[in-house]
Amino acid sequence: MAFSTRRSFVIGAGSAAAAAAFPFFREASGQSRDAITEADSDIRTLIERERNVILATMEKEVIPGAAVCLVRDGKVVWVEGFGVTDRNSKRRVGTDTIFSIQSTSKNMTATAIMLAVQRGVLDLDKPVTAYLSDFTVSSRFESRPQDKITLRHLLNHSAGFTHDAPVGNNNYPDAPSFETHVRSIYDTWLRFPVGERLRYSNLGFDLAGLILQTVMKRPFAECLANLVFDPIGMKDTTAVTENYVRRNNRAVGHDRGYDTVPLSLPFIPSGGVYTSARDMAKYLVFHINKGRVGRSEVMREKQWDEMHTFALPGAWSLGVAGGKLRFGDTDVQMFTHNGSGVGFGSVFRFYPQAKLGWAALFTASTGGGYGWGAALTDEVLTRRYGKPTARIRVEDFSAASPPTSELQKFEGTWMGRGTNATFKIDGDALVVKRGQSEAKVKVISPIDIVLPPEGPGRNATQLRYFQGRSGAMPHLLSLLGDGHLDYNDGPNDLLGPDRSEWDGFIGDYRTERWGKLEYEIKIYRKNGYLYGNEFRFIIEHKPGLFFTSDGEAVDFRGPIATWRSIPLLKS
Repeated sequence: MAFSTRRSFVIGAGSAAAAAAFPFFREASGQSRDAITEADSDIRTLIERERNVILATMEKEVIPGAAVCLVRDGKVVWVEGFGVTDRNSKRRVGTDTIFSIQSTSKNMTATAIMLAVQRGVLDLDKPVTAYLSDFTVSSRFESRPQDKITLRHLLNHSAGFTHDAPVGNNNYPDAPSFETHVRSIYDTWLRFPVGERLRYSNLGFDLAGLILQTVMKRPFAECLANLVFDPIGMKDTTAVTENYVRRNNRAVGHDRGYDTVPLSLPFIPSGGVYTSARDMAKYLVFHINKGRVGRSEVMREKQWDEMHTFALPGAWSLGVAGGKLRFGDTDVQMFTHNGSGVGFGSVFRFYPQAKLGWAALFTASTGGGYGWGAALTDEVLTRRYGKPTARIRVEDFSAASPPTSELQKFEGTWMGRGTNATFKIDGDALVVKRGQSEAKVKVISPIDIVLPPEGPGRNATQLRYFQGRSGAMPHLLSLLGDGHLDYNDGPNDLLGPDRSEWDGFIGDYRTERWGKLEYEIKIYRKNGYLYGNEFRFIIEHKPGLFFTSDGEAVDFRGPIATWRSIPLLKS
């Protein structure tokens, strides 16, 4: 069991023959396609190839509806809808059909915050308590963390928050209101000291949304419309669930194993925007042009640059992830923020330097839709700059030879967001196991290691060791990307306290999502510690309140235990 919302996907294989075998989607796409007036014959060929991939993936994975858009050379060259809005409906998806974009909403929330900063309404580096005077949050590292957390921390995932709120979360989305949902964040525990690590979380964006709403004295959804949607001309886009419900051509979310998916979500700033492929094309052009709409400067380049500058090592800036790719001899900056969950998925990716952008919206929260457009944009970049190559290679680093005793701190199992790794010493070498593969690690200093790439053409991973403090485990900071790891356990650990008072906590548990089983969790003793499946409960901060190796709170003090705010139901 791994508590993570991150998933890995591969692009679906497609062909003209596969598309012909599923003629309904072909018919639908033909009636919902915007004219490709700006495309030359080469891009038309690439578009047709991508269209076949989309159709084949939809057939294979039973994705009812989708819509995509492509921007090339700063101009919209392709917008198209595929399939139907609902598997029980025959209404075809159009370029104006609105989909939930889930976490891609965070990028729009960050854009609104930056525009409010531009107006002088907000300051990224003021503490949250300057805007929400009653805000509190618990931490085992510092007495008043709320006085240190700023809007910048909220938007780049460095505040230390867990992912979900106690009220209105991904598993139990029902909440009386957005405000009630955000107020429940006050009852959570931070995973890490403020500003120490980047860890993805919904909560920072929902707090930022409440701050914007409070300062502008209007509902958050109106703030988004006023600051972002209206100036860009996004006429189909809304963050009001009632507006989405009233739309006749709205797409309906689908999730395997569920007859329906939740309709109303309280976490609006982090996941509550609905939009169309037609509007996403406008939004792509806006960011590709660094805040300009036509001749109008909606966002000043100063604010745009600040939003897209990576001040800390890792994948996250302000509401956007990214990294550099190498095509030929050119490093090309890529920015992205995808969305996943509650029956929908979305892809949002752009390359300002190349004036290139891609977005895909679809009624499935998993599967091949997340690979759509990758081959297309890679080919566009290849034709412009040259073939893709790895920017960071193991051979680019000089090896060091610290004594074996210096390597022992790496030994053991480390947990990350969607990935785990186990290190061991083999002779005088450090070896890493990820999944079923083992490889030798290149040690470049007593605290720096380089992991080989996990596939051809991919980058090597440079990690830096940091000792934990105040009960937190050591961590490996990824100097590029979101591959951070937290120490879990290993052969050199001392025995834990193994208290008899823990007897009542041991047993089989489960978590539920929308009333159905999500995970089965066994809590047991090992080496004097409690474990929940593979996660070690490293510290009992208060009787019955534990923290796992990755900083999450496990709380047995109430009538129902919780893990990262999600109820643990005893089987």
